[in-house]
Amino acid sequence: MKLPKNNLIKPKILPFQSKKIIKMESLSKKGFWQPGKEKENQDNYFILNNINGNPNFYYMGVCDGHGIYGKDVSYFLINNLPQKLNKNIINNKIKYLSFESINNLSKIIVNSFIQTNNELINNPNINTYLSGSTCVSILFTPRRLISINVGDSRCILGKFNGEKWYSKNLSRDHKPIEEDEKKRIITNGGRVEQNKDEFGNCRGPLRIWLKDEEIPGLAVSRSFGDELANKIGVICEPEIKEYIFLSEDKFFILASDGLWEYISSEECVNIIKDYYLKNDIEGAINHLYKESSKRWIMEEDVIDDITLIVVFMN
Repeated sequence: MKLPKNNLIKPKILPFQSKKIIKMESLSKKGFWQPGKEKENQDNYFILNNINGNPNFYYMGVCDGHGIYGKDVSYFLINNLPQKLNKNIINNKIKYLSFESINNLSKIIVNSFIQTNNELINNPNINTYLSGSTCVSILFTPRRLISINVGDSRCILGKFNGEKWYSKNLSRDHKPIEEDEKKRIITNGGRVEQNKDEFGNCRGPLRIWLKDEEIPGLAVSRSFGDELANKIGVICEPEIKEYIFLSEDKFFILASDGLWEYISSEECVNIIKDYYLKNDIEGAINHLYKESSKRWIMEEDVIDDITLIVVFMN
């Protein structure tokens, strides 16, 4: 017996929103400390196309070096980490990267980061005892973004739901103010406190120290390199998050903490949205840099290194 047509139950299909990169722009500029004193840019970035042999797949990231040899560390990362990850994806015979289980990919990603860090600290030409680098990166496929973060650089998504623009953080800043990060440091014998001036007054952000010594004073709880800090719980293991695209997703930004120190994620989206509507990505990235620099000068009379990657999607 046939059921009437209006009683037929059709399975509900939930199509994903396929995305394509239509424009991409990057910028990296050194900061400013003291008049007459030259400063080198310790930031670096990478953009690798053709991941897993697909021209529509990208791996991109921003690295923010710190310490005397921070520039060497970030430079090592951009020349080794993306190639390492792509090679491991291929070697593990990942056929459909857009649909591969995030659990399987996470294992490959973590191994790639640990392998890269081991090669870094064993490199005789780079002193990583008190130097290191953060790294925020994105694995882009038309179906999803996979955020991979170590440290306090950040990636955000700009979204428009038909009524308002808003931001979504795709990464979490790894700082010792986070309870789980702080707990790991203390469990490993470290100490989390603010710096103190000559009068004993606490100044600045929470930092990581040896239990009985005033070193290393690191303000991030995850990084590459930083051999001394690694002994007290600072790790290079990335935090990995998967995001499946929706139609409201319009653009994303990766940036070093030079941008985020005085510009919030929400402000960033509000600055970029008008340029997105005009398809002016150069205007967007220049406006962000100028606004960030202006706020640094207003607050501290210095400017940190600032590195940005802005990506417009269809």
